[in-house]
Amino acid sequence: MPPLRWDNDAMTAAEEPTSHDGFEISVDEAAYLVEYLDLIGLLPEVLAVYNPMTSAELVDGWKAHQHQRLTERGILTSTGALPEVAEQMRTLAHSQETLAIRITPLQQADTMLRLAIATRYGRFVVASRTRDIFLVQSVPVNAWQDAVRMTLDTNLGTAEPAPLSQTLQLSVADVNKIGAASAGEVSDLLTEMGIHPRDAAVLNAASTPTVATEITAARRVDGIVRRSATAVTILDTTHGRVMAWPHIGPDRSTWISYAAGEPHRLRTAIAGLLEQFDAE
Repeated sequence: MPPLRWDNDAMTAAEEPTSHDGFEISVDEAAYLVEYLDLIGLLPEVLAVYNPMTSAELVDGWKAHQHQRLTERGILTSTGALPEVAEQMRTLAHSQETLAIRITPLQQADTMLRLAIATRYGRFVVASRTRDIFLVQSVPVNAWQDAVRMTLDTNLGTAEPAPLSQTLQLSVADVNKIGAASAGEVSDLLTEMGIHPRDAAVLNAASTPTVATEITAARRVDGIVRRSATAVTILDTTHGRVMAWPHIGPDRSTWISYAAGEPHRLRTAIAGLLEQFDAE
């Protein structure tokens, strides 16, 4: 999946390497920029931006090449990095809250889209990367929840919610049992668990989605980053979009809830991720 760029309140395929609200560079250039700005190890882990050089003999040449490329793009100047670029990168590195998103088309190799939505001091920045491209943009909104909604709506796209009759709950043991079953056995197993055959067909499709999305959260307090203990999963299937998320049941064991992937339900689930920090 290609990273996307804001354009008149929408996102289109990225074309311009640098603009007033963002910049697009290669992943290698991003790794060098992180070192140049002294931000090693601080960007959200989901972005997986690391120096790829394993040979000390090649490091100096690699750095010189990346520096030249970033200078040609206008991102680095004789006085340092462009202020807006540096501020966007520092927002990512020192964000107060971050959502980490992995969108994986399972029928296409090497097409995972990695995203981090970050906020710091009232600024909202989204970074996305594929295997080769790293794109950073400011999100043109005034509230964190709007930045999250705008980014998710654009990158996830619209999909018909799967026709589940109700929210279904399965124990982790049941989910593992289903995961170990062959595709032809899943519907029968679910029916044996008391799930209506129509809902069983939807969950059967969810066991082999076309696109799987995982969303986790992090919050920085007093310089310490805390990460959500759970994740929200979105499964695009031949029957429509399904959402799945874990929760602790009355017996203190972990259960997985499955529901139709409706926009309001996604917003509620993400709010629940962030509320975990308030409960700690």
